[in-house]
Amino acid sequence: MRADQLQLEFDIEVTWLPFELHPEIPPEGRDRGERRPRPEGSVSPIRQFAEEAGLPYAPGGHIPNAHRSLEAAEFAREQGLFDAYHHALFRAYFGEGRDLGDLAVLAELGSSIGLDVSGLEEALASGRYVSFVNETTEEARSSGITGTPTFIFDDGERRLPIVGAQDYAVFQNVAKRMGAATRSG
Repeated sequence: MRADQLQLEFDIEVTWLPFELHPEIPPEGRDRGERRPRPEGSVSPIRQFAEEAGLPYAPGGHIPNAHRSLEAAEFAREQGLFDAYHHALFRAYFGEGRDLGDLAVLAELGSSIGLDVSGLEEALASGRYVSFVNETTEEARSSGITGTPTFIFDDGERRLPIVGAQDYAVFQNVAKRMGAATRSG
């Protein structure tokens, strides 16, 4: 993923925050519906982004309500396993077409990285992270964020957002313009 590449190349800190792109999706999710055919030889931008990042891309026909997966990721963060869980969520959804609104899927992914599954289930049942996910989503929307991914470069004086799946060269350029030091090695 672009953020992983940046952290290898530059001395930067990446913080992922929850953002529910489609809160209107019902809790049980919805069918993706019919897809419009693409012109011959063209590739969807998200498929291209996934392929360039070395990620499988095989989305299913179901679009989950993402709120529960965002809450689960916050539990993983609290347990020190955010990065591993975040990668597992991406692989499961984009590479395997899994339903990230399904508690069994979230528990299975958690188990696969050593997350305390009973603690995860309790946190989700109690709604421990509902307010946090809602607040960060609202804060992002009020600052003009409407799409994912949105990367915000912040050097303490300037904030520069990059929206959408961009070429890695764009991220390198912005990191350099923002004064990020390159890592030696």
